[in-house]
Amino acid sequence: MRFSRPAWLAVVLAALPAAASAWIYPEHRNIAVAGVQKLPPADRAVFDALWAEARKALPARLCPTPSAGDQGLKPACIDFAAFPAMSGDHSCSPKEVAERTLASDWILEVARVAAETQDNLDRARDRDQTLNAIATSNLELQAADPEYVSRAGANNAHFLRPRVDNDAAAYTREAVKEGAPLNAMGMYLQYQMAALELAQRYAANPPPPAERPAAALRVLVAEGYALHWLEDTFASGHVVGTWGSDAWRKGTHDYYNEFGYDGATWGGEPAILFGDSFMRDSDLRRASDAVVQSLAQLVSALRPGDELGVLAIGFGRPAAEIFGFDSCKEVYQPSVAGADGLARHFTPIMRAMPVPGRGEGDVHLPRFREELGPFIGAFASATANLGWGGFSTDTAQFYGSLSAGVRMGFGAESLTGSVGTGLAFVDVGFTMQSAQTDACNDGAICSVMGTSSYFPRVPARTGLRLDLRLPFWLIPGDMLLLGPILALASPSALSSVGVAAASGGLIPYERSFGIGFGSLQIVVGREIDTVLYGYLSDVVILTPVGPPPAPTSIYGAAKLRSIALNFPIVEWTPFRTFATQLVFATVVQLGFGVEIPFTSPVVYPAGYGNAVIGPSYSVFLRAQFDGRYFFGSRDDLAAPR
Repeated sequence: MRFSRPAWLAVVLAALPAAASAWIYPEHRNIAVAGVQKLPPADRAVFDALWAEARKALPARLCPTPSAGDQGLKPACIDFAAFPAMSGDHSCSPKEVAERTLASDWILEVARVAAETQDNLDRARDRDQTLNAIATSNLELQAADPEYVSRAGANNAHFLRPRVDNDAAAYTREAVKEGAPLNAMGMYLQYQMAALELAQRYAANPPPPAERPAAALRVLVAEGYALHWLEDTFASGHVVGTWGSDAWRKGTHDYYNEFGYDGATWGGEPAILFGDSFMRDSDLRRASDAVVQSLAQLVSALRPGDELGVLAIGFGRPAAEIFGFDSCKEVYQPSVAGADGLARHFTPIMRAMPVPGRGEGDVHLPRFREELGPFIGAFASATANLGWGGFSTDTAQFYGSLSAGVRMGFGAESLTGSVGTGLAFVDVGFTMQSAQTDACNDGAICSVMGTSSYFPRVPARTGLRLDLRLPFWLIPGDMLLLGPILALASPSALSSVGVAAASGGLIPYERSFGIGFGSLQIVVGREIDTVLYGYLSDVVILTPVGPPPAPTSIYGAAKLRSIALNFPIVEWTPFRTFATQLVFATVVQLGFGVEIPFTSPVVYPAGYGNAVIGPSYSVFLRAQFDGRYFFGSRDDLAAPR
């Protein structure tokens, strides 16, 4: 994103997951559970024995079996099936998994959030409930794992490289070759070969008994890390290809994940694919079939002299280096030496993989954009107010206003998964307010002005409207201070705070929820609109001007200059549509306001100085029509070269 914006906002948005990871935690784990359960009995016995040895390294954290099945809503341990789920998304290397993630206090909290997410998705009965469950999961994962967001965005490692022809062997070589952009196929082969090398060395040169648990754990962690990328290759949003701006990449990713992709595998089998948060039984079967083949390779490599295990030793960088290879920050595939010998061993797995789409400049699948990036827009609103106090009478009175103007801002709703939460803007416009009238009941004002049905205490007037909408972390406006400070002191902390702010705050009560008919959001403190009256034209009001102790005995005319501050409390969006680069929405807001008078000189009668006018208060109901145009080129209209 190469547009002008505040430095702290740039840091926050740069850390957001532009390169989204595939399959959510429970889906990754479910695929691995199915894969482990499909192992033949003899292979399963070897695998179980390796797990039993590894468990001695962390007996309190690792489950008794490598596949613990349904753990309920509060998992008490981590099984091998969870290794692919925590890899890549909740860690950046096998080394980090082994030395930090597994022993952390927060990984069980992540597992709990994952279990609840799966339960919420299973119970969802419509699209709104599904999207609410996904948004809730993202917020809770960020709270459980503060580095969750900051790990993503540097590369496209979770995506398959676009293909240029239909040669599977050539595609494999291109995916893994040194210097190729990181990609899911290349990452799987790198980490898989590292796992096989570790397994072969473990079998051929058994470590001393005291070192065996740690060595066995390293083998399994490397394999689990490899399986994460293998599973990613079966998610529809990661098959269709990724390029262009963040908005188009994420939009395409999200669309195909939810609505599916009708493609085929390298083996020629037709395949309808779905993706992250939308996995079907067919996706689970297809991905777990590949997982069991990968696990079978690992079991075979635990036998001294295994052909593929020996090949892995000379494949590329030593396993010890790949064990620490940072999948979050690295950009290019590491060096390899034996890629040409892989085809025979990986052909069965490769044939089960979906054929990726073609890339930029080629004949490719339709692409879709998300609401992400800077925009310019316009708004128009109609507001009904119930006001009292100040220059009004003691009784409440109704009046209304019409507003229109233009706005500029930044949209990030697609990243937060919650409509309106990631929205920030400033706007300028005009407000035309109707007259505020007093009933004439033979009171003092009637004796001055004469009896009439109604008399306008405040005439109809026009004011300059200035609005601001800005997410906050703990208290309204805090990101204006926290942003610059954290940008300099701790960009990683800024990412966490910024995402929390954009997603509803530290206590995320301000995120929006789909309610079947639009969305509902609490917005108190998030938005304020101000109107300056008496500056575009004179506003003359009738007000008491007499001196104490009886100021109401004399009425006169005073010029009123004031500022009206309006604070929406709750926002309902019954209608909203997004088409490529345009958003149109109807928004209904309920809120409260206060109008504060400035110095108000008395113009009649002369010699009375300034009128003493107190603030007036109101509650309002507003209907607003909002249109936004997002800047950026049209990736969907790029013609093949």
